[in-house]
Amino acid sequence: MVLDKLEGSYLDEYNKLEAYAQELRETNLVTDVVIQISKDAMEEGKRRFLRMYVCFQALKSGFKAGLRPFISLDGTFLKGKCKEMLLVAVAQDSCKHVYLLAWAVMDKETKRTW
Repeated sequence: MVLDKLEGSYLDEYNKLEAYAQELRETNLVTDVVIQISKDAMEEGKRRFLRMYVCFQALKSGFKAGLRPFISLDGTFLKGKCKEMLLVAVAQDSCKHVYLLAWAVMDKETKRTW
């Protein structure tokens, strides 16, 4: 109860994702931002987050400008209140530094989500 008052409810945070996605689109005009809400839940008058994908234009440009032409994909399970997956796409520069290209959060790993 005290943590909810200090940090807010995780449900409140999920409800802010659409506003966050819209802000990203407005401030980074060529950036890819996709957020999907469950259509089934919306028919019932509810909102349920399914997945979100973000790739900033600056990251795409940086990859094209000088990174090795190889992209690595990896994922991990999120172990908090919401059991979801974090997927990332990364590349390396000539000094072998890892460079984030894009990330996505989704409910589970399936062919459709990849």
